[in-house]
Amino acid sequence: MSTTPNPDETTPELALDRALQWIAHPRDTSSWLWIGGRAGSGRTALLRQVVARHPGAAHVDCAGRSAEEVARELATALGIAALDTFNGDITAVARRIGDNPVIVLTNTQWAGRLRTSREPKRVVDRVAQALITFHPRGLRMRLLVEVDDAPGTADELGGRHLTVQGGFESIPAFTEPNADSALPAALDALALAEHRFVPLPVWSLLCSALGQDVPESRLQSLLSDPAAGDLLHRTDEGTGTPLISFKQEAMARHLRTHMPAEEATSWHARAVTDLCEAGAPEAARWYAERALAGHAAAAGQFEAFLQDTAAVARVGHETLFEAFEAAFHGLPIPQGSAGARLHYMARRGVQPSSQGEWLALLHLTLMQAGPTEEAAADLLLSAAGPVALPWRALWAEGVGAGAFSTDAVVRRPIVQTLQIARTPTGDVVTARTRRDHIGTWDLVSGTPRADPGEAADTPGTTQADQGPRGWRPAGAASGEVDLPRMPQYIREGVRSGHRVALASMDGTCVIEINQSIGQEDAPGLLKHLVGTDTTLARADLPAQALAPTTDWLTDIFGSAAVKRFPQETLPATLTDSAARAFLSEVGFPCVTGFLELDTAGLEDTGLHPVAEPFGKPDETGSTYFALGIWQGARLLLDGRDGRVLQDGWSGIEDELAGSSLAQFVAMVRLYYWWRASDWSIEDTETDLRHWLDQIDSQAYQTQGWQRVFEDYNFDDRV
Repeated sequence: MSTTPNPDETTPELALDRALQWIAHPRDTSSWLWIGGRAGSGRTALLRQVVARHPGAAHVDCAGRSAEEVARELATALGIAALDTFNGDITAVARRIGDNPVIVLTNTQWAGRLRTSREPKRVVDRVAQALITFHPRGLRMRLLVEVDDAPGTADELGGRHLTVQGGFESIPAFTEPNADSALPAALDALALAEHRFVPLPVWSLLCSALGQDVPESRLQSLLSDPAAGDLLHRTDEGTGTPLISFKQEAMARHLRTHMPAEEATSWHARAVTDLCEAGAPEAARWYAERALAGHAAAAGQFEAFLQDTAAVARVGHETLFEAFEAAFHGLPIPQGSAGARLHYMARRGVQPSSQGEWLALLHLTLMQAGPTEEAAADLLLSAAGPVALPWRALWAEGVGAGAFSTDAVVRRPIVQTLQIARTPTGDVVTARTRRDHIGTWDLVSGTPRADPGEAADTPGTTQADQGPRGWRPAGAASGEVDLPRMPQYIREGVRSGHRVALASMDGTCVIEINQSIGQEDAPGLLKHLVGTDTTLARADLPAQALAPTTDWLTDIFGSAAVKRFPQETLPATLTDSAARAFLSEVGFPCVTGFLELDTAGLEDTGLHPVAEPFGKPDETGSTYFALGIWQGARLLLDGRDGRVLQDGWSGIEDELAGSSLAQFVAMVRLYYWWRASDWSIEDTETDLRHWLDQIDSQAYQTQGWQRVFEDYNFDDRV
């Protein structure tokens, strides 16, 4: 018998025999096997028998778990301490596998807590594929993964696969003349629910959203209807109200796929509205905590849902991030949006262990976003209700991830010294770089204060740094400090009593520990093994870039550097009206010291004609004017058409630097803003390149502008 399973359907007994022989095959190195078949075919039972025959197998049941939870449980099952350090993700776990293991992932098709979920796909694509791609060469690993509806899915995945015979051939249709007319609608509503267990009152609410009012009493009687009895299951789960579910989740999937997409989307939108209504019963609040984010994602309203701070506070963080991955799959997230805020949190490894810790982290992020989010931060605290936060942010200074504009250079100085000092007017927090004072603030209010100079530390303070394994005493290579766990981008901390000053890649903040709830035992570090699959959309081109103003230039270069040239001082041979207007009304930046650009002398000399602009006499009537030097070549203004050119002296063959004076200045201004800014996480180079292309595509494609992104070629850098 061949040990290579074929794609044809196989009896469960034969499939088990083939799988066991494949595992025991002595000649193969690491390999993998996809186990597929219809719902009810016995895939999971088969794999459980494999685990029983190999008790040392690393087995993870993925049902109801996120890709992150699967990765964590798998690391634990393999004996790999993947959560002890900030360094490494699921690929690092795969690289550290040893001892020729048997690894079994069951129920990947039911991963996640929501029905609108990307978690089944993420488990296969991010976890299973990481094991396949990054395991050590020479290792004899056997990986068995249960997938949905093979061989179709398995063929796409590649590699060996087994398809188990049997399963549910069809789903009953409710068209009998005597069938209760409420039953099909009730089953549709139950199938469209985002949580697999639905409280009876919520079931009635979901029926109403579908357009058919079915009271709880009628639903109670439906549960004893023979047509539904074989399909539905009832339990209590300690909620105080009956919870209804399908006996086979495949039934819900079948009903969902047979509802027109537009109708389903409208239904989910009505469900979001109904679940967010004030005065909803306790059962609805229980359900909303577990399912509301999924309904918002399914309705295409997730960004709008994130704007409802009170609703977000009531939603469990597990389903919130799961819905986030589903809502923005294949849809770039607008920058500056609430969705972008979640994207940055996910990228920075925010993996809370409790709802309280999640709300504390979200509140801190809102505070770091600046004054525009202060109201949302306050509302979040009031909406937390009975959830106790282990700590909360008192204030934050700096520039949060994504919380910037092109109106000014983004300053995120690196804090080298963080101090809580005692002064006659109270304790203050002071942050300094290696050389400069960054700021001093009142410890409690965050009000700016004068630099205390050499003031003494407040008695009893504890200094700490955050390294690869979390908090440690300042300056020490190891050890532990009693500070709340924080994301890796927070680097330093100073604790004084129940208040902690923190310095991050974004700025400085102070949090207050909730002493009334005692020490929260949050395990591990705040990190992800499986990163987000979401991406940010390109940032919009600043409107001023298409029509630069004097203020837009002076915001970056300073008023002294932007020189206006009155019309009467401009040469008559400068005939391009747009260039004349720009020089006299907006001004030209007379700058030096970056981008190998030096136009500083223009302020003193004014525009003067160049007799030999390209190394030979100008026979057109001296229509070229010197602007300065760029990349070792003379920068010239063509007086006839307003183009900005370079004379080729540096060896760059492309003459064009800007199709107009305004376009060249706008490109220089945006490049300077980007290069001079401090970036902690944002992918702004991609945005900048796109902006320059939008401003002047012809100039952007030249050697000169392409070279400005090649750091190794430049003599000067900001």
